[in-house]
Amino acid sequence: MITNEPNFNDMVCFSLYSASNSMIRQYCPELGQLNLTNPQFLVMMSLWNTQFVYIKELTEQTYLDAGTLTQILKRLEKKGFIQRKKSEIDERAKVIVVKEEGLLLKKKTSHIFNKMECRLHLTQEE
Repeated sequence: MITNEPNFNDMVCFSLYSASNSMIRQYCPELGQLNLTNPQFLVMMSLWNTQFVYIKELTEQTYLDAGTLTQILKRLEKKGFIQRKKSEIDERAKVIVVKEEGLLLKKKTSHIFNKMECRLHLTQEE
């Protein structure tokens, strides 16, 4: 019986998953030296773009669900990178503020992007 189902290796979703997984694995050694996971690094990169952010906005920026994000934020706060505060505008909402140690982390990780560019063998335009 002949089917029109695509071969697993030809599926776009598998190719995207495989490429994403490969990139994440490339980050792991560098992030491990800083005691960071890839999701924690993702959250910190999002936070470095603003002085403070509401948790709801952060879920939209990172595509992480609220439960996952809450656990990541707790760990980042425990490490001294961020602070969770009640919003001055809306007492029901919490905002995330990057602390000085979190800003220093940005400098400590800045070399990672250059290393990743070299590993990809692509120009910035590509």
